[in-house]
Amino acid sequence: MNFQPINKEAEATFKGIERRIFRLQSGGTIDSLRTIGADTSGQIGASFVSLKQLASCYAPDETLALLLWQTCRREEQIMACFLLPTGTNKEKITQLMDTCQSMEIAGYVGSLHLARRPDVAEIAAEWAASEVPAKQAAALTAAARQLILKKECSLIPKSQFAEMLRRPYADPYVRMLAARYRFNL
Repeated sequence: MNFQPINKEAEATFKGIERRIFRLQSGGTIDSLRTIGADTSGQIGASFVSLKQLASCYAPDETLALLLWQTCRREEQIMACFLLPTGTNKEKITQLMDTCQSMEIAGYVGSLHLARRPDVAEIAAEWAASEVPAKQAAALTAAARQLILKKECSLIPKSQFAEMLRRPYADPYVRMLAARYRFNL
């Protein structure tokens, strides 16, 4: 990943968001996750809804989104998905997936970012054919969201989505995701 100087304003906004995310912490959520045996490292338990509300206070900003993503913490990566502009370079998004914290985040990359991009069909096809489960999950989720939101004028043809769903995915989570979407096709 390339490094670039960060201006004081972006740094201050980033630190402010981190503080606001920390205030959204829910010990009950973390306790519930631990009870069922889920891995809670890299998260503080803020809900998706509260993160969505927080993200609505900010305009899309690539620098800020990248700063949040690079923390490799659940809540910050979810915020990054909301704040990534749709014009963000495809290669940069592809590189981000190398540090995707979980399959949950991969799904948010697909539904919150990729599904809104004008090049969603190209990226979804490429990522579905990759050997990286997080990219595959993001691709499937983006395609499903695109078809749900755009119905008749989707950028992803149903035939492309059906082809993506037929692929023999090695990862059990991605196989389950494909089976779930096949059921609704």
